Amino acid sequence: ILEKTLSLFKNYGVKSVSMDDISSNLNISKKTLYTFFESKNCLVKEAIICIFDSHYKKVNRIIAKDIAPIEKVILIYRYAIHQIISYDSAFFFELKKYHKQSHKDYEVYKREIVFNKIILLLEEAQKEGDVREDVNLQLFSELHLLKLDALVKDHDFSSRYTPNEIINHLIINNLRGILTNPKLLK
Repeated sequence: ILEKTLSLFKNYGVKSVSMDDISSNLNISKKTLYTFFESKNCLVKEAIICIFDSHYKKVNRIIAKDIAPIEKVILIYRYAIHQIISYDSAFFFELKKYHKQSHKDYEVYKREIVFNKIILLLEEAQKEGDVREDVNLQLFSELHLLKLDALVKDHDFSSRYTPNEIINHLIINNLRGILTNPKLLK
């Protein structure tokens, strides 16, 4: 149910997909759908949890790789950008406007990845001497996250550039600025 619902939300936004649409796509009655989810809000909340369960698994697989911490950061952001731009921009707008609690949950989960995973990788790179000592990693991550979110969720922006262009300019070039040796990133 969640996978099919997520596909609908991803392509059409949250508000425009009704419980009727979901039940019809699943070939089940609306009554059956309501036995699993008491309301659309509950379904949206569970869909957000499902999205981030998948993200956490992917991020943890990246972290487990035997590569430099900076390379892991790039892979995580590459994955994130591809995920974000695969959603219709209405998804994020409608989530924020009509499903405020689910949007708050989304923001908490997203920040958890940045501040519990990415910062740890940047700190590891800093300890290894790859990131300059004078860099405030908390501030760098907050600024980076705000910029990334605003730009990538803007459909006009993300449709003008390829994901690789966005990654190279937004992620890799910014990381080069904090490295002790910018040649570490090819």
